Amino acid sequence: MAIKSNRAEQIAAHNKYYRATGLTTIKAFFGNYVNFKGRSTRSEYWWIMLFETILSILAMIAFIAALVGTIAGSAKVPDPAKLFAHLGVGMLIFLLVVFVCCLAVLLPGLGLTVRRYRDGGIPWWIFPIQLIVYTAAELLKRGSTAQSLLEWVVLLSMIILAVLPSKPLPVSPDDLQADDGLDSRIDPSVFAAKDDDQK
Repeated sequence: MAIKSNRAEQIAAHNKYYRATGLTTIKAFFGNYVNFKGRSTRSEYWWIMLFETILSILAMIAFIAALVGTIAGSAKVPDPAKLFAHLGVGMLIFLLVVFVCCLAVLLPGLGLTVRRYRDGGIPWWIFPIQLIVYTAAELLKRGSTAQSLLEWVVLLSMIILAVLPSKPLPVSPDDLQADDGLDSRIDPSVFAAKDDDQK
């Protein structure tokens, strides 16, 4: 899988990986490490969400396997309060690796979400507002209806906004070149004529 955009689209989107798909989205994810001003398509966003979900499931399976291995290896079932003491250095290293991985994907993940919102035509500042509302919901009484409702509203709105189709890119006729990837039957001056008609 590859990047399915031409140079003019990449310049207009402020993203040299615009329209990346498949495994190329991993390169795009880390290549745009702190790019908060560009745009990213649905494929860039949802491929990364798929990879993060798979990694989270694998980490959870490894964690459960470590717990089961510890319990199975001991003569008696350890006290839950002392369970982590039985897991020892291996669990500490595992938790440290998970923490470092979470830190490594924090900024690129925030940047990707901001770019996805921009690509869908949503102002970037909607995302920080959603994060603030979600954090405020966490401060409410645990398990209350208000907390659950706020969390669900925020999460559902994030999903809906991330699913929105891409808005057209602001590609100017000056960005179009002979090697822009357009079909050779398309005359780039057609784009300039539209601008002249609008004036």
